[in-house]
Amino acid sequence: LHCRRVARAKMAGQAPRATKAMAKAVGRRLGKDGKAAAKRRAGPPKRKFTGKSTVTADGVTAIDRKFTDLEAWRARRKGEQPPPGGWPKPPKHWPPGVRVDIGRPVSWLPPGWGQGVKTTCVTRLQCYISPEGGCYYHKHVVAQVSGQDLSKIQRSAAESLAWAKKRAQIAIAEGKYFGRQVPKPGRDERLFATLEKHERPFLPKSADDLYFAVVSARRADDEAGLRNICLVEAALRCSGATPVWYVDAASFASYKALGLKAKIGGKLVPARNMALRDAAKLRKPCVQVSDDIQRWDYFVGDLSKARDIFAGNDAAKNSQRVRISPVGAARYLLAKLRATAHGAERGAPAPRLAGVFPLGNLGQAFCNQSVSYDNFILGDFFVADVSPVRFDPRLVLKEDYDYTCSHLAKHGMVLRCNRMIITAIHERNAGGACSVRDSSGNRERQMIKVLQEKWP
Repeated sequence: LHCRRVARAKMAGQAPRATKAMAKAVGRRLGKDGKAAAKRRAGPPKRKFTGKSTVTADGVTAIDRKFTDLEAWRARRKGEQPPPGGWPKPPKHWPPGVRVDIGRPVSWLPPGWGQGVKTTCVTRLQCYISPEGGCYYHKHVVAQVSGQDLSKIQRSAAESLAWAKKRAQIAIAEGKYFGRQVPKPGRDERLFATLEKHERPFLPKSADDLYFAVVSARRADDEAGLRNICLVEAALRCSGATPVWYVDAASFASYKALGLKAKIGGKLVPARNMALRDAAKLRKPCVQVSDDIQRWDYFVGDLSKARDIFAGNDAAKNSQRVRISPVGAARYLLAKLRATAHGAERGAPAPRLAGVFPLGNLGQAFCNQSVSYDNFILGDFFVADVSPVRFDPRLVLKEDYDYTCSHLAKHGMVLRCNRMIITAIHERNAGGACSVRDSSGNRERQMIKVLQEKWP
């Protein structure tokens, strides 16, 4: 009978009513603490809503307002964590029960006004404090009190950037994304399960066995760049790595102020070579990471080469997308790399460079074998085992093409995992190689000419 009632309640979109016998049984089984936990999970009790405000025993005010989204109801009551060092101290003229809001400032707030959050409300209630200490909650009221046309007020770009830098400092100190979200760990165990038996002994134990370098420049003075910096830093730290940021001299102070472990590496190619040298001194493989990668994925599916693009698209649709961590991706690539080198006979080609599929086209990825040994290795994310090969300082673009060719010439092969794909922002974000390219494409054609002369 109870099961039928539950089924009917679910179909009607209502919470099921338990019988008295069931309630007594649940009460005996859960006890006092269990009852409280079950009540919290169930959400607020079903009752009539008065629309009036109520005050709890702790002095917190809540409005008895009807709602339809239970998850949103819970999210509004989830306490916001203070930043490292605690909440900023409010100005003396602010009323009690209000803290400083560290979220994005509204663009229309008049000069001299402050933006805060009520601490006496059960939910996150934003408020605006006048120079006289008055507390207001709505834009039209602020306009009336201030006597200003708020549509004509706009925050300057410098003010917006200053807030973005403070927000990035908080996020980096917490090891979180720019919006203070906690990074989700990758499903690395699912990735490692795809390693073959002879490859698993070569899997590094942790991130400490590798050297992680992020090559970056001119990203810390732009909000979009700051968001990407926080994302890459949080993704690496969440998976156990402490990356070193190799930046140009002009950007060093901005990166250092964010709380990053930064180092002056010069322009792109000198920074890449410095990272390789630093890793070699520690006798560790060098993992170089682009500063605008959004996610790392591995596609579990057919390992063979599809006969054409249509079969490749079908294979991609039937594959399982596994989100992985950057450290897990690097450990996986190094395991395959060293297993291949170990299996090679003395004097035979043995790879020292491993990378990911360079495009986001899954159909094209499945038109290749799962692993190839003579293809281009993308510079955005690669693992280089200890090797004398370095980047050519003559190249300011296309340097990863030359680096791949140099490894092929020196070691006879490279290793590319064609089922591992990164998602990155290219050609539209400020800074990095985008600031080196010209709209006419002349610089890129010059670099291609150098490559053709060096590798005919």
